[in-house]
Amino acid sequence: MTYLSKFDCKSARVKGLAFHHKRPWVLSSLHTGTIQLWDYRSCTLIDKFEGHEGPVRGIDFHINQPLFVSGGDDYKIKVWNYKQRKCLFNLLGHLDYIRTTFFHKEYPWILSASDDQTIRIWNWQSRSVVSIVTGHSHYVMCAQFHPKDDLIVSASLDQTVRVWDFSGLRKKNVAPTGLSGIEEHMRQMTGSSRHGGSGVGTAGHAELFGTGDVVVRHVMEGHDRGVNWVTFHPSLPIVVSAADDRLLKLWRMTESKAWELDTLRGHYNNVSCALFHPRQDLLLSDSEDKSIRVWDLVKRTCLTTIRRDSDRFWVVAAHPKLNLFAAGHDTGFVVFKLERERPAFAVHKDFIFYVKLPFLRRLDLNVTKDIPIIQLREGRGLAVTLAYNPIENAVLVLSRNRETDSGNVNTSSLTTTNNMVYDLYMLPKDATTGGEPQHAESRSGTGCAVAWVGRNRFAVLESTGTVLIKNLANEKVKRVNFTGVDQFFYAGTGNLLIRDASGVSLCDVINKRTLATLKNTKYIRHVVWAPDGQHVAMFTKLYLYLCDRTLDIKATIHETVRIKSGAWEEHGVFVYTTSNHIKYTLLNGDNGIIRTLELPVYITRVRGNSVFCLDRDYAPLVLSIDPTEYRFKLALVNRRYDEVLHMVRNSNLVGQAIIGYLEKKGYPEVALHFVKDTRTRFSLAMDCGQLEVGLEAARALDDKACWERLGELALRQGNHQIVEMAYQRTKNFDKLTFLYLITGNLEKLQKMMKIAEIRKDTSSHYQIALLLGNVAERVRLLRNSGQRPLAYLTAATHGLSDEANELKEQLGAIPSTPGSESAASSALPSVKANASLLIPSPPVLRPDCLATAGLGDTPAPVELNWPLLSMQLDVFETAIAQRRPGDLGTNDDELGKPGAPTMAGVGLMMDVGDVDEAAWGKDAVLDLDESEEFADAVEDGDALGRPDDLAAVQEEGWDLGDADLELPKELQTSGSVNAMAGESFVAPPAGRLPSQFWSDNSRLPHDHVMAGNWSEAMRLLNSQVGVVDFGPYKPLFLSMFSGSRSVGTGVPSTPSVFIYPQRNWKKTSMNSALPTVVITLNNLINRLQSAYQLTTKGKFQDAVDRFRAILLSIPLLVVDSTSEESEAKRLIGVCKEYILGLSMELFRKAMPKDTLADQVRNVELACYFTHCRLETPHLILTIRTALNLLYKLKNFRSAAAMARRLLDLAPSIEVATQTRKILQACEAVTPFEDAHPLTYDPRNPFEICAATYVPIVRGTDHVKDPLSGACYVPAMKGQLCRITKATEIGLDSHGLCINPSRQSR
Repeated sequence: MTYLSKFDCKSARVKGLAFHHKRPWVLSSLHTGTIQLWDYRSCTLIDKFEGHEGPVRGIDFHINQPLFVSGGDDYKIKVWNYKQRKCLFNLLGHLDYIRTTFFHKEYPWILSASDDQTIRIWNWQSRSVVSIVTGHSHYVMCAQFHPKDDLIVSASLDQTVRVWDFSGLRKKNVAPTGLSGIEEHMRQMTGSSRHGGSGVGTAGHAELFGTGDVVVRHVMEGHDRGVNWVTFHPSLPIVVSAADDRLLKLWRMTESKAWELDTLRGHYNNVSCALFHPRQDLLLSDSEDKSIRVWDLVKRTCLTTIRRDSDRFWVVAAHPKLNLFAAGHDTGFVVFKLERERPAFAVHKDFIFYVKLPFLRRLDLNVTKDIPIIQLREGRGLAVTLAYNPIENAVLVLSRNRETDSGNVNTSSLTTTNNMVYDLYMLPKDATTGGEPQHAESRSGTGCAVAWVGRNRFAVLESTGTVLIKNLANEKVKRVNFTGVDQFFYAGTGNLLIRDASGVSLCDVINKRTLATLKNTKYIRHVVWAPDGQHVAMFTKLYLYLCDRTLDIKATIHETVRIKSGAWEEHGVFVYTTSNHIKYTLLNGDNGIIRTLELPVYITRVRGNSVFCLDRDYAPLVLSIDPTEYRFKLALVNRRYDEVLHMVRNSNLVGQAIIGYLEKKGYPEVALHFVKDTRTRFSLAMDCGQLEVGLEAARALDDKACWERLGELALRQGNHQIVEMAYQRTKNFDKLTFLYLITGNLEKLQKMMKIAEIRKDTSSHYQIALLLGNVAERVRLLRNSGQRPLAYLTAATHGLSDEANELKEQLGAIPSTPGSESAASSALPSVKANASLLIPSPPVLRPDCLATAGLGDTPAPVELNWPLLSMQLDVFETAIAQRRPGDLGTNDDELGKPGAPTMAGVGLMMDVGDVDEAAWGKDAVLDLDESEEFADAVEDGDALGRPDDLAAVQEEGWDLGDADLELPKELQTSGSVNAMAGESFVAPPAGRLPSQFWSDNSRLPHDHVMAGNWSEAMRLLNSQVGVVDFGPYKPLFLSMFSGSRSVGTGVPSTPSVFIYPQRNWKKTSMNSALPTVVITLNNLINRLQSAYQLTTKGKFQDAVDRFRAILLSIPLLVVDSTSEESEAKRLIGVCKEYILGLSMELFRKAMPKDTLADQVRNVELACYFTHCRLETPHLILTIRTALNLLYKLKNFRSAAAMARRLLDLAPSIEVATQTRKILQACEAVTPFEDAHPLTYDPRNPFEICAATYVPIVRGTDHVKDPLSGACYVPAMKGQLCRITKATEIGLDSHGLCINPSRQSR
């Protein structure tokens, strides 16, 4: 019998447990009054319910409703709704502690047992008591419904077990259908009983709290002490009871009587709980003797004992459908199952061979025909593995020996393989379906594993670790010795995949040599080879490794729930199952979920859209899946772009997961084909530089942030027509002005000046006039603004004599007082003789950008986008261009209508006049200040001095309908802007920084830190050395990242240039580049010397900080050889020993020394310090300290031993002389003993707990820190390491990875 722990929960004492009928949940009620809801598959706490005052003992789920009931020591029964996460109501009535509460499977009833010596039946719908059952004379410890009949069984400390009949209560609550029903109802009302036998007569029995609707049928006596638990058999008329007399009793009952069937002995303390196995003839019981026992109901013997070291068991519960059990103890509960449920099977071509006792069966996948082939040998237990030899038509079945296993009483480590038996069967050539197959002859033997290695050879692993090669006659042919082998797996003809403590190795057993090795992996449980034998999947409980034939890891997947099985798909995708899902993974590590599962299954073959599998009842199943997602990813990885486009157009690929995957892999343009959400579509278009798609989405969204992002992208690509439209929509006048300036569009720049005047933006108005070189406008603007001296200076300097003379007269006519502001403002400035006109440089125009406007000869600029590099469209961009409409979706009839796209939307001019609200909003109708002042000014143009221009602005707007504005030829053609025959002018894609290549080329934490990919660096540090607190690593990360690049200062107005030093620049390209190393092993060794010096000077805290900094830097090293890697690991050990010893010494010096106990503890710590592996000078100092303290404490024997250790180290002459004197003084004392006992034995090897500073003797349980290797007592597991201050104690990790040649691990 095999005990398999699935979930071990730590909490307060558990008094009640209940499994959910459908979901992977278990409820636990605690002695503290809290109720916890756990997911036992993912081992996570879902919710906590608090409301009881005192321990909660009774707990149960409703079979259909989202309810559970609880009963506690506060005399309350609470009904909870776990979806609403609250208590719905309380049921009050019990007068003492409530022991158990159970729902009825059909009726809306709750059954409760209490220390008030009553059993109560409640209607939870009407929230009232239905019946109060009395009869017990002491505490009622348990009461349960019969699974089918109208019976209740109860157990009490009055040493009796009672069976109650509540059929009368049921009939009373159901309308009678005839005379017999009425008579039966009246009979129950009068208290008469139709039952006889050993039950207590109820005629004349007076119920104190109600009528006799529930009558006692049997009273079973036989226990010598109080009965704690009782329950019905699920199908037989048997009851089991557990009592404080350390016995389990089986009772048989009929309609008229009940009697004791048998007594089970074995527990040596009170038996707390017992239950029947739901599907097998087994019985489980737990006790305060800290054990769970499994009993055979047929033989009435104990099969297995499961023990805990220090926890008493209080309750045990069984899942109603699955092979799962839960047992509550003093420090939590454990969920476990008995026997493995993994079917043994082998796949060959279109056939699946599997074991379903007592037959070996064969399933034909083509016709789904399942037939038994042979009947297996009797006396065999569960089949573990099955290996098929198609050449000889033979099978090897490895199974547990039921006869040997049934008598064993083991502890919780019951997964031993010493009792494995293999059988070699020769299968019949023609398997027929007629009749039941007969027993087949077999050749058997013992072994831990079997596998075929040749046509007529198979390998057997003995319990001693020796591999035997045998022939078909089961005769030994060869013996092969490998060191430390505990399991092997099939690996092709002549090869085996051997597992040992350090990893797995691919071995040639014929030639006795190792072909490949994979170290530092988790405990490999199962191996699945690809059909071509070039790849292998190996998985542990939570890790999946995909490797090639040389055991180089291609991908590693970490799951949070257990991995159950897997099979290779025909295209090289590995499909596997967990407890909850069917998943897939590619060889590059890309993975995902295919579908969810209600119950775990075991995959045998994946073919097309079908997954062939076996369930836990060994029944073959065929599940339908949708392989589109992983085939799409596989085609994308293999660059089969035609297949990718076919899937995009014909498959239903939706979801954020696939969009995120495409963005991560650098294919956002692919996601554009099937994304419907407008905002997501816009974001993807921006990522892949698709301006036209982004323009369509921006129009639909009409969001300012979208227009700003679109304008930024269009500016980078030189499409100033879309830039113009984006600036219009965001009303960014400054950027529009600059755009018109650099594109040479002076006509629109003049109109921007008019708009600035209308908006009364004097600063912009003057700036545009300055850019246009319009001196008259500047003079007019300065005069109207009250800056007449500046206006005079401007007019006089630029030769406008009329305006200058007029301003001079006006300034001369203004009276002023000397020294006043008016005098200063009216003073005529002097004009420089050599002044020149300020005119901005004209934009550079290409010759092909000039055209003749109208019939004249004056050249006018044609609005073309800026020239870009000519690049060939890739397959996805071509597909986007083909699927896009021929134009930008603008009809001529729609232009000018409110809400319709403007002409600027198709790359022409900014529209302000005709399409007012669509382009600028309600503020943009040229009277942005919404006052009548501007309208009056337009009507009276002379008032502004510009009647013609302002009138034109009011009447004609921006002249978008004029015939002189033509659509460029590039925009008139179908397809994208600037599309040409087979080519497109597109912006060159942004290149990748060298640091981005570093993350792709390496799996070392150092390289990811240097690349700035800190999240991946932290994940690697966590998986490799168990780092959980990255606070100490922050200065290291910042320092390394600052050293990953050099900066070259640019010339003014240009950005700085970053230079990325590489350590392999001489012999590699950028695709395999790696960053330079900033932390070297030699540097750390030099820093170690300074830490030694601080230790010698007695600056212990500074030394601890220095050693810890060195220790934390080691996982960020990069070494080139195995010797350097070994040196780094030795450096870890040195730092660990010094940090431990010095921290312990600091603790010793800070502790009080007032009492004798404190002094003894002080001496013990000093003695422990001498066992740290320090350098000899430092070790001499520690021993001298301990020697002096021992001598002062008068522990002369220990002091003498310490003195001899000191003399063995050859100290200086002065120290040696003093030590010999102390030794003579110690030996002269009589008796030669220690005055005070110490917890210190130098003769018994030990390690020191780095947290509690107590010795951990070799061979005792302990946990280690994954980085430093420091030892801790088991109670410290999960806490932060005291040595590193960054890692978690006891966390599973891969191990230190600093050698690039071994980074695949």
